[in-house]
Amino acid sequence: MTEEKEPTGAWLESGTGGMLPIRGACFLGRAANNTVVLQSDTVSRRHAMVRASHMQAEYWLIDLGSSNGTLLNGRRITSPSRLEDKDEIKIGQFAFTFRHRESLRSPGAETIDAEKTRKDIKSTDCWLLLADIEGSTQMAKVLPAEEVARVMGRWMSECKQAIDDNGGTINKYLGDGLFAYWVSGEGEESRVANALSALKRLQAQEAPRFRIVLHYGQTLIGAAQSLGEESLLGNEVNFCFRMERMASASGSHRLLSAAANEHLKTHLPTRPEGERTLSGFEGQFQFFSF
Repeated sequence: MTEEKEPTGAWLESGTGGMLPIRGACFLGRAANNTVVLQSDTVSRRHAMVRASHMQAEYWLIDLGSSNGTLLNGRRITSPSRLEDKDEIKIGQFAFTFRHRESLRSPGAETIDAEKTRKDIKSTDCWLLLADIEGSTQMAKVLPAEEVARVMGRWMSECKQAIDDNGGTINKYLGDGLFAYWVSGEGEESRVANALSALKRLQAQEAPRFRIVLHYGQTLIGAAQSLGEESLLGNEVNFCFRMERMASASGSHRLLSAAANEHLKTHLPTRPEGERTLSGFEGQFQFFSF
């Protein structure tokens, strides 16, 4: 680990005093291309990840389907877990302390950042995607904790790969799901369609079963440029989350809003699923499956 005298934001401290700043995603594992390389047979090649989200205010620990698991404060994690300052992370025989300087900041610094955030917010068209494991609570009841951790970690890793390979960004992990986005631009429809096709193939494996919803609309987006993070806000984001709830209640596995379908129909075979209501939104809305 590279030592840094006064790291900013968040960092990992090793037992020997080394400090590694966390910028975006920090991967830990045995393979040489990880951010933190842990040479041990008890560590998987791509074992776990610490990821920043929500304007540096949240950091998450995610096991990536490792064989021997990842411990947070002595307990094996079975889903993405939010980190707090001084949390202890253990991977094999390696131990780290998570540190987050945000909790030590002065009120004045928060005021400055709030003002900067207001200036950085802009409105732009985005693709908004939610993927959510079906029956995660039941899965946790019938499977051993170790198996739940492996299944969810592997699923998170494979979903992330499908999204990353096609230019998308995961904005937030949701315990048993994830929220991702693409900023609209030239050629983006093709990349989004490719990501959906990859996720559909992953769905076919049913390990685990999960649903996908996709919406397209104007979104307020604020950047924390030091980490490349984005905060997504606005009515269309709310629409996407309500759409996922409706899909869950109706048993839909793959659902597109009318706006998403309009942009994707020449890139992806779709079919109408009729009109439905959404909680908190007036009227009937047309939806499509793929």
